[in-house]
Amino acid sequence: MRKDRIRQLMDRQGLKVPALSEITGIPERTLWRLFQDGTGTTDDNVAAIAQALGCSSDYLLGLVDDPTPHFRIDNLSDRERQILAAIRRGDKLTAIHILSEPEKM
Repeated sequence: MRKDRIRQLMDRQGLKVPALSEITGIPERTLWRLFQDGTGTTDDNVAAIAQALGCSSDYLLGLVDDPTPHFRIDNLSDRERQILAAIRRGDKLTAIHILSEPEKM
């Protein structure tokens, strides 16, 4: 696992090891070992860290250079679903209209 990428994402989000431990459920000691010598890298740990940091596991493993998580239907907003549905229907004007509307907070 690419420790440098984990550190970079943690820094951007202002996270320290104790906070990452709390979010992921991975013991602090395991995270420290991961940063020191790379031990503690299990599939579950990679997935938990990726989810906590909002990136893909592939990015943490160094397989891709784009940290963006893979798109899944369960992690899209209603607006994103509406845009995709319009595009799939071939209704580009509706997609553009949705994109041009200010986002509701």
